[in-house]
This record gives sequence, C-alpha cells and structure tokens, in this order.
Amino acid sequence: MSRMMDVDLLRPGTVPISPDTILWFEFLINPSLLANHISKVSPDPSPTDLIIKFISINNEQKDNDIKMIETDSSDLKPNGHKKSSYRSVALKILSLKVAAHLKWNLDILETKLPLPMQLIFLQNLFQITGDIALEIPNVPEFPIDSLTDQLLFTVVLYHRWHLRSIVNRALNNKQSKPQFIHIPGIQEPTYVAPGLIDDIIRKLEAHIPYSVEVLNNVLQSNDIKPKVLTFDTFQILTEDSSDIKQNWENMQDIPIEEFKCQIHYDLATFHLLREEYKIAQYHITQARDLFQTLGPEETMSYCMIKKVNLDGYCLATDVSVEGKIPSLTQRLHASVKDQYTDILEILIADNVAKEIPIVYRDNVELDIQGGLINRKIVVARDLLLKIQCLNLVRKIVDSDVIQGNYIAEIKSADTRGLDYFFWAIDSFLSNASTTDKHRISRYLLHFMAMADIIELPKYILSNKNYSSLFNAEELCEIKNEAIPDEIELPPLLMNNDWNIPLITYTQSKKFHIYKLERCLITSYNPIEIREIVLELDGKNPMNPPWRVNSRWELPIPLQSVVMSLPRGFYQDYSYILLAKSRELTSAKNFKGTKALLSALEKEIETQNSKSAINLSYKFSKLLSWESVLVEILNYYNTWPATHESDIPKLIEQCKHCLGAVQITDHVIPRQEIIEYCTIFLLNMAEWDYLCGLEKRWSHCEFVATISAVCQEVIKFKGSRKFPKAAWDTLLIAFGPSRDQAQKRSSSNISGNSTNTNSKDLMASILGTLSRLRERTALTVIISLLARLHNVLRDESSLELYTQHLSLWPASISNANSYNIRTISEFLLQLLSQALKYYPTDVPWLRVMGDLNFVLGHHGSAMKYYLQAIIVANELFSQPVRPLQSVYWRMIKCCAHLQCYTQATVLCQFLEEVNYSLAFKMASSEQKNCASADAMDAYYHCIWDTTILEYLIHLHSKRGEHHRKQLAVKIIGLLELNSNNNEEIQREAANIRKAKFFRALAKQYVY
Repeated sequence: MSRMMDVDLLRPGTVPISPDTILWFEFLINPSLLANHISKVSPDPSPTDLIIKFISINNEQKDNDIKMIETDSSDLKPNGHKKSSYRSVALKILSLKVAAHLKWNLDILETKLPLPMQLIFLQNLFQITGDIALEIPNVPEFPIDSLTDQLLFTVVLYHRWHLRSIVNRALNNKQSKPQFIHIPGIQEPTYVAPGLIDDIIRKLEAHIPYSVEVLNNVLQSNDIKPKVLTFDTFQILTEDSSDIKQNWENMQDIPIEEFKCQIHYDLATFHLLREEYKIAQYHITQARDLFQTLGPEETMSYCMIKKVNLDGYCLATDVSVEGKIPSLTQRLHASVKDQYTDILEILIADNVAKEIPIVYRDNVELDIQGGLINRKIVVARDLLLKIQCLNLVRKIVDSDVIQGNYIAEIKSADTRGLDYFFWAIDSFLSNASTTDKHRISRYLLHFMAMADIIELPKYILSNKNYSSLFNAEELCEIKNEAIPDEIELPPLLMNNDWNIPLITYTQSKKFHIYKLERCLITSYNPIEIREIVLELDGKNPMNPPWRVNSRWELPIPLQSVVMSLPRGFYQDYSYILLAKSRELTSAKNFKGTKALLSALEKEIETQNSKSAINLSYKFSKLLSWESVLVEILNYYNTWPATHESDIPKLIEQCKHCLGAVQITDHVIPRQEIIEYCTIFLLNMAEWDYLCGLEKRWSHCEFVATISAVCQEVIKFKGSRKFPKAAWDTLLIAFGPSRDQAQKRSSSNISGNSTNTNSKDLMASILGTLSRLRERTALTVIISLLARLHNVLRDESSLELYTQHLSLWPASISNANSYNIRTISEFLLQLLSQALKYYPTDVPWLRVMGDLNFVLGHHGSAMKYYLQAIIVANELFSQPVRPLQSVYWRMIKCCAHLQCYTQATVLCQFLEEVNYSLAFKMASSEQKNCASADAMDAYYHCIWDTTILEYLIHLHSKRGEHHRKQLAVKIIGLLELNSNNNEEIQREAANIRKAKFFRALAKQYVY
C-alpha cells in the first residue's frame, strides 16, 4: 500500500522513505496517479487526507492564515485577487478533483475536514469556478438567473454548507480533541486553535438570513438547469500550461428534482434546529415528494439523502410516509398526541410484540395519572387502571423489577381491579410461551401472598386457563387460601382488668426548664422575656439562657461588651434582647426591634448604679448606634413614604455617629453602622459634610468622591474641573491587581487609598450601589460606569449614551487588563435598581436599552427604548420627537428578532429615509410568518410612497395578492390626502407614528 509521507527530501538528515511511497508533488507531475490512487478500495491516504495535505502544503507555502471579516457589506469583484502561482492553483485543482470524486458529499467533507479547512476549500472553489477571490462569509450577491453552470453549483454548495455548519455546531457543541502526538516545532494541519471555531460560527450566524434567501430563490426559479462538477471537469496544470482553463463541458447534467430535493432537505434541517416547524414541514413535504420521483439512492449524483433519515424527519414534522406501516412506538406517540385514542389496543399488541420501550409506557401511565390529579385531561373512568394492569403484565413477562404500587392500586379498586388485572392477562395468555406462563404463575402466587384478597384464589380456581398454570401442590395451597380462617382472640384482649395499679406521674425539673426555654425562644415581649430569664437565672450554670438558641449571634463589638457584663441576669437579658432585635430586623419588624432596644435601655439605666460606669457608658453608646441603624433600615424599607419630620433628627444622629469616628473616640461604632450612615447622608444630599470626612474607610472614600462630583454637577454644571478622584477610585476597584492599583493611584486621592485592596473597594462599592436612592448620585455613578464601559469596548457603534459622559476621560492605559463583563453586570444591576425607584427617567431608560443592545438582548432593548419614547412623548399625547440613534438601534433589534416589517416602518423615521435598508428588510419577510395579521396592521403605519411602491412590486412578484391590495389601498389614501396643507399632513404622520409605537409597546412592553 502506497503512502504519502511528510518528510522533506531537500532537508539533510531526514528519515529515509520507501520506494513505494508517493510524495505529494508526484501528483502534480503525473496526473494519472491521482485517479489510480483514489479509485482503490481503501486508499491510504484516504481522499479526505489528500485534500487536507494539498490545502496545508499550499497554506504553508503562502503563510496564509484564515481571515474572517466583520462587515456585512462586500465590495469584492471578479479578478480582484492577487495572481496565484501555478503550483498553488495546481494544488487547489487537485483538492477539488478529489472532492468531485466524493460527489461533493458534505457529510464526508464536514466530518473529515476541520472547519477552517472547509472555509479554505470553499474559497478555492469560488476562485476556480468564478475567478473570484473572497473571504467567507463575505460572499457577494449573485443574480441567480444569470449565473454560469459552474458558479451556480458553487453558490448553492456554499449556502448549503453555511446552514449545515450552523446545524452541525449546535448538535456537536463540544470540540473534539486533536488525535495526534505534538512534536515541538511542527504544527499539525488538522490542529484548530481554541476558540477559533466559535469565532467562525459567530460570524457565520450573522449571514444566515442571506443564505436562506438565496436557497429559497433557487427553489423558486424554474429556468435553471443544474449541473455537477465532475472529476474530469478540472484540468491539472502541466509544465507547458500557459493559462488556467477548466473543461466546463465535462459537467454532468442532473435532474432539477434531485437538485431541489437536496436543497429542501438542508433547509428543513436548519428550520427544525430553529424550531420553525411550519417552515420545516413545508420543506420536508417537498423533499419527500421529490425523493419519491427519483431512482435508487446509489444512482444519484448530487442528492445524498438517506431514506431512513428522510422518514425520520417526516415523522418529526408530522408528514405522512407512504408505503410504511407505523410501528407500535409511533402509534403510541400518535395516540398520546390524539388524547390517548386506541391506547389500550396498542398496549395489548405490544405485550405480545414487546416493541415499545418500557420507559415510554411508564411515561404514559404517569402522564395520565398526573393529568387526572391536576384535572388537566379528561379520559374514561377506568383507563388509568387498565393501563396499569397492562403495564404490569408487560413487566411480568419481561422479568423486570416491578416498581410502583400496582398491588395496592388493584386492591383499592375492589372487584374491578381483579377483573381488569385478569383481563390484561387474558389478552396475552393465548399467545404466551411456556416461559411467560411460568412467570405469570409465579407472580400470581406472589400477588396472593401480598394482597390477601379472598376473591383472588377463587378466581384462579374457577378458571381452567389459570388453574392449569399450577401443579397439584400449588393448587392445594391455593384452595387453602380460598377458605377463610376463623380468628380467635386471646382472653387477655377480651378483658380490660389487667390488675395493674395506677401510678401518678409528676413533672420533672428538666421538663420545666425545657418548657421555659421554648417559651423564651418564641417570645418577643420584653416583659415576658424578663420574667423567663429571671426564672431561669442560676438553674443551669453550665448552659445560660442566651445559649438556648444556636442562631442567637451578635456582632463582635456588641458581643465583647455584653460578655464583659457581670455574669447573671443582666448579661443574659442583654444578650437575648439584642439577639432577638436582630431577628426582628431581619424580618423587617422594626417596630418590635425598637421596643426591645427601648426595654434594654431602661434596664441599663436601672443597672447603672450596680455596674462599672465606663462599661455602662460604652454599652449605652453602642446601643444608641444600633437604634440609629434600625431607623436607617426603617427609612429604606418605607421609602419613599418616610415621614419628612423624622429625617433631620436622623441626619444629625448619623453625623454624630460619624463624628465619633473622626475624633477617634474610645467608643467607635461598628463598621456596618458607619457604612449605613455614610450612604444615608449621601441619599440626603449632605455632600459638603461627606467631602470633609477623613477617608480611613474604603466606603467613605468612594462616597466622598461621588459627593464631590455631585457638588460639581449641581453647583457648577460639571464645567469646572475633571473629577479625577472618582475616576481613579473606580479604576482601582475594577483594576487587575493590587500592585497595578497602587501604581495607578495618585497622591491627590488620599494617603490610604493606595493601600486599599481592590476587592474590598469593589465590595464596598457594591454595597453602596445597593442602598443608593438619591437621583443625582445615581446619575453620576451611571455615567461613570457607562463611560468606563465605552472606553473598554472602544466601538463607536456600540456606545452607551447618557448624561454627564463628558466629565470622564475618553481613554485609559492598560485597558485590556479590565474585565468588561464585570462592569456590564454592575451597570445592569444599578440601572435595574434606579428604574425600580424612578421608572420614568428617560435617560436611564435610554441607557438601559443601549446596554441590552450591546449585550445582544434585543427584545429587552426594544422594551426599554419604547418605554423611553412613551415617557418622553407623554403616552403619545405629544408629537413623537426624533431620536435618530435610537431609531437606528431599534431597526437593528427588529432585524435580529426577524421582525422585518417593523424594521421597514422604522426606516421612515430617519432624517433621510434609507431606502436600500428598507427594501432589504421588506424583502426578508417570509411568507409563512406566523404574525401575518400583525404585519398587515403595521402596513397602515407606512406613509412613504417609495416604500409602498416597492412593497407592491414585491408582493406582486411573490403572488401575495392580499398584501398587494392592502399596499395599493394605503398609497391611494396617501395620494388622496396629498392636497391637504402641511399642518394636516404633519398631524396625520404623528397619528401614524403614535399608532405604530402603541402596537410595538403592546408587543414588547405590556
């Protein structure tokens, strides 16, 4: 067996090769070698290995990587490529000849060739057949009716491959590991870099609508005469060749039915993947009808459809398959779909045939049982019991482990249960083998022992078909079971006098303590808690009352002070009241929390003379700050319905709390309280005070920088200076590492900011954002995050637009070190919270739509864009204001959502109507779209006569007479009203705009 080696004869020291080995360049020298080699039964290397070798050698020579372009437009023209060497063209022709030998079977090429090589292979095919250099997927638009035979074949093959690649990627999402041993310095031709396939598929998906459109246009064309490129079509270059010519006369004619059958099949596969079942059903029906007119599969030169696969697609799309009797499994699925029609006959037949998997039968049983319980289905009264009996018989004869309480179900049905059980056995017994009869007899004995039903042995003895299943000894046991035994009760059970003296039981001390502890856990009344603690005091020194509940925990500062109190009632009572106050705070019962804290303050006053003065003072201060925290939490819980009279007092308490930190008093509030106080003052617009705070805490630093920006925006309209501190703080929080954060920090921030851990700063920022309510602060932080998002993404077409973006820089250093996904999540969370409190803020709705657009959530983007338009135009009571950038993005959203008629209407809203885009959107609309009525309604919102004229031409070409008449009617009304003055015409346009946006809002918002 000959072998093509990879060694280089011109390199000294390489491994010697066998004389029988064929080197790759020998195929160029001797053209007959290729035909002889691939015509063998099992050629080594295989045809696909030859294609890989030819392509890889050509690529190594040119050092040409796969390039994918991002733009949607194509300006490539024939003969616009660089002139290739004869050697390069010869290698391409060799690979195409091998593919022609394989009959262009995409199943083989897609399986054996890596995806990047498939791209190169198709690009080579375009170059040879059309003299066109292009980079897939940027394929130019070709008029189908004017294509040459060879280019028509190439275009259809490419678009078929395009859709099949999307399907193959979806069905085989995991990339297989390359099966080769890596040698340093040598790159295997089949190696695919990680992530390259996902990148290729992502770019191919953007061009899916065009491929679907081209294939549908080919199907609708009746003037084409398809031909297939053959092995002899491609002419191998020789040393005497002066130009590159192929013998297009050697192309093979194929029936138009075979050509269209393959296209229908590939389109059906793609639409099934997209769950567009109506369209898939249409294409499968056409493929089935065409396939029946063709000859055997072996005689086809183009269509590679397997009959079994086509039948499977027919069953999946509910298309009948002629000449094929449906199996019992298919009949079962059809019965389930048809409200369980003939289900019993199918199960009876399957008990003999044993064809349906038992899991399907179990699912039918469970579905009916669940439907009856939930009252979602209506079936015959005893259908479930009959199915259970038939399934039980099937499991008996299969000798499976019987799961399910069948015996209890039959027993609970009384005589009907036994009747149905033996009815199921009767339907099978006449066709049962000796082994099956033996299994049935064993189960009947088991049933008799487990069920204890007196009628069961009598039923067996009265029927010769069942009694014949048992031997004489077993029949004797069954007769004994049929005779009921008389039960004799012992005398002891008949007498209630057992001569046992009565004993009086007393409650133990431990039970009394347990009862008190249970009351202590459930009670939240300070008076009752005090009485219980007094009663428990000293009764169990090893387990004081505050240890009764393991969930009673206090913050470390509070716990240390409470544990320093004298052991006994005071300590226990203080700990329990504080722990219970935290429970009520978690449950948002702030009134109960205040009652418990007030009771503890009174107890401190009472015990003040009995304990150390310093300790009581420290405890009182900590307790007062806990009360401030409860008031702040109550404010957030009741906002915006908070009483305005309570706000000034709470502001002063927060300032007093932060003042204790600033003057380094020996009693310092907890960090949680400090955070809540600073954020509360930020919500109260106390920016002057916050700017003067000493920034020893990370959250104080962030709040202070945001306060400074708010002052700049309110007092100076953001025109005085760039707020560098806020920008640098955010960069540190989202920075890549602590070292880089220290370098990035400047001396203008604070002395401690360079030592701030970026993770701690990010956590404090997240806590600040979750409690933010003030509109100006929210606006500042949204603009800050939006600008950072724009800088990192650096794409003008995907920028976020909001207020005060000009405050922040337009670039940063080391941008690749930041995680844009984290910033997107922060911004999305902040906008969701802001819109929850201010749902009618137009700039926030706009930027929320922009963010969803950038993230690819086009339906959500449409929702927020429409909400912004609704609010800005006061529910369309005012004329719709022009929002050009929003309209552009709404058009793109509609295109991605395949709502092409909506996109067509939106094209009118632009300052200069983009007719090419409008025509493209209008022509992309499919005939079989489910929302045809909604589209007709949108037609009434079109006022541009040029678009309406195009729609008339388009519907006339497609034969859509209803929509053509509708467009004609609308254009007639517009011409009738053209004599009105400009004001009336402007008012009519505003009415159409409002009507259109109301329809969109009904679809996306409400």
